[in-house]
Amino acid sequence: MSIFKPIKNKRIYQQIVEQIRELIADGTLSPGDKLMSERAMAEELNVSRASIREAFSVLEMLGLIESRPGEGTFIKEVKEEMVLEPLALILASDVDNIFELIETRKILEVESAALAAKRATEDDLENIKQVIDEMKEAINQGKLGDQADAKFHFAVAKATHNQMFVRVMYTISDLLIQAIGESRKQLFKLKDNNETLYEQHKQVYEEIVNNNPQKAREAMYHHLETTRKELNKLI
Repeated sequence: MSIFKPIKNKRIYQQIVEQIRELIADGTLSPGDKLMSERAMAEELNVSRASIREAFSVLEMLGLIESRPGEGTFIKEVKEEMVLEPLALILASDVDNIFELIETRKILEVESAALAAKRATEDDLENIKQVIDEMKEAINQGKLGDQADAKFHFAVAKATHNQMFVRVMYTISDLLIQAIGESRKQLFKLKDNNETLYEQHKQVYEEIVNNNPQKAREAMYHHLETTRKELNKLI
């Protein structure tokens, strides 16, 4: 009998992350346990290997797993608070004040763009570019593009190479998606908004590629301020 639950279509990689965190928290998975391969887990959960790879990337940045070349992926020795994410519990208790979360996210992400402009590797830039292309494709196909949006901001955060920053960003972003998910979808349903947001994401990416921290900071601030104003009309 499988220890995993069936995966729904929405936010697949995050569901995988949550399942593995729960399995670590309840002791089903212990430090030193080897996870099945990407291919095997993808077949087990009936999802793409890309989703598994993305989930593993998040779990590694959260400090919950480690990849050992030639051996596989293993559960790390972790403290309970790393699994429970106390920041999430604290913020969730006051999630009604959504705009405080948005303000906090803006403060963090503006600086993340600047740090990414200083520290991004070629792999980081390629990851961000792939998400930008994914966002454009979603718009061309008449889709929302909201999942690509979330992936973009997380890819920029990872390009800072600051694991604590990534953990905080992941927690806040996940809470925002839970709190304003429907309003956020409404924002992306408007074609003009979708195209504007795409161009703003592209501008942030280009400034990161140009290694221009100040311009990257300004581009991210402009993007998040636009998003805040539009969400204010919907919430």
